[in-house]
Amino acid sequence: MLLDRTGLGGQAAKSARIENYLGFPHGVSGEHLTRLAMVQALKFGVRIYSPCAVAGLDLSDDRRPAVLLEDGARIESRAVIAATGAHYRRPDIPQWSTFEKSGCIRYAATDLDVRGYEDQPVTVIGGANSAGQAALSLAARGATVDLIIRGADLGARMSSYLTDRIRAHSRIQVHTGTALRELAGADTLTSIVVEKSGERHDRLDCRALFCFIGADPVSSWLAGVAKDSDGFVLTDSRLPAGTHGTPLPFQTSAPRLFAVGDLRSGSTKRVATAVGEGGSAVSSVHATLAAD
Repeated sequence: MLLDRTGLGGQAAKSARIENYLGFPHGVSGEHLTRLAMVQALKFGVRIYSPCAVAGLDLSDDRRPAVLLEDGARIESRAVIAATGAHYRRPDIPQWSTFEKSGCIRYAATDLDVRGYEDQPVTVIGGANSAGQAALSLAARGATVDLIIRGADLGARMSSYLTDRIRAHSRIQVHTGTALRELAGADTLTSIVVEKSGERHDRLDCRALFCFIGADPVSSWLAGVAKDSDGFVLTDSRLPAGTHGTPLPFQTSAPRLFAVGDLRSGSTKRVATAVGEGGSAVSSVHATLAAD
């Protein structure tokens, strides 16, 4: 049984193009990939309920976790796999979702993400290591990078090995004490407006915006389950010592609850990785049920 609050596919379903998924050398839209996955799941007998909002879990019986729906219904089960993901933090900027859907806003800077932006002006927002690494990666490929940081100090949350390289790089312009205020363009992004220290507004050329301001896990419904300081669910090797004898892959602090994908602490934010984690978690479920 598969329960989904709003529609299948999560973050991936909203992607205009996924180019790093095995078997699609020319890329595939998130919507199409999700549709194929749904058809395949139905073929194997999965019952899909969407929209279906889950309110929480009753974990009072270690061997019988119960899924609690918002309409008051209760679904008894022998095991649950949670894959509710995370919401990337997004600035409250007009047209953000429009440019996100067109592929001009990215939340990663892999080789595939930066492809096509060589010799183009791009913007990276964020002040931690992931933003610094993205800025350097883009600059190394010939892009002209504006690095937007809300704080006053580049080194406040970024490692010195990155800040030293960023300050020395001729293709990276650092804007500290700066906030994004506006996105501009028709079908694609052409420029942005930033505000410097609450005073001056500057317009910067920009063909793509890479956002690294964090993500919030959709984990509030998992009360009583061990999580890290940011709310991501702890699994297997990340669980506190003594939680289980030898935890199974993707097992949480609740023995019959497994967590995969962006919801999980330490996960790799990629579609293919999340799918693989789901398959591995199913194996863990079978191992758990075999002990009954």
